[in-house]
Amino acid sequence: MKKEEQVEGRQHVRIDDRILIRYRRITPEEFQEKVARYRSGEEEPWIDPLRTPGEARKLNYHLQKLREKNRDLAEILEILALKLDRLLVEAKSEVLKQFQEIKVNISGAGIRFEMDPLPRVGEIFEFDLGLLPEYQFIRAYGEVVRLDGREAAFKFIWITEEDVDRLVQHIFRKQLLQIQASRRAVKG
Repeated sequence: MKKEEQVEGRQHVRIDDRILIRYRRITPEEFQEKVARYRSGEEEPWIDPLRTPGEARKLNYHLQKLREKNRDLAEILEILALKLDRLLVEAKSEVLKQFQEIKVNISGAGIRFEMDPLPRVGEIFEFDLGLLPEYQFIRAYGEVVRLDGREAAFKFIWITEEDVDRLVQHIFRKQLLQIQASRRAVKG
């Protein structure tokens, strides 16, 4: 179920999960151009097909500030925001048709999943990941580091720190749900 890995001094927990994903192979030059545009501020590295640019970051910022003052109210508003997101998903189903839901093994450092055809080690991909059931969207760039049967393993070579934090929070929530389900099964 879970495996831990050490990457650049930070420990990452891996889980098996189902997510929304769309990806495309890009050249090293295209990758460098994208990162340069992000760093210069010409382009935002965040994607969210459900909201206007910056809206998700603004919501998260205000929820964090509110959480410092009133944790209960912040949690209630976060639940309401998730419910609204689910309604938006229905309204934006055309956009989400570009994504496929697949089983992955994921951590804050990388992702592994089945691909056909398999890429080559060293190739770079742009990923748009949708974490379920929250419908939080993350953009990351990964390099193929290993092929195993029909699976390709990618190391994230560029992802914002904010998105790593959101991904890690998602992984911990999933682990907590699995632990709670296991306890209920034992008691039941």
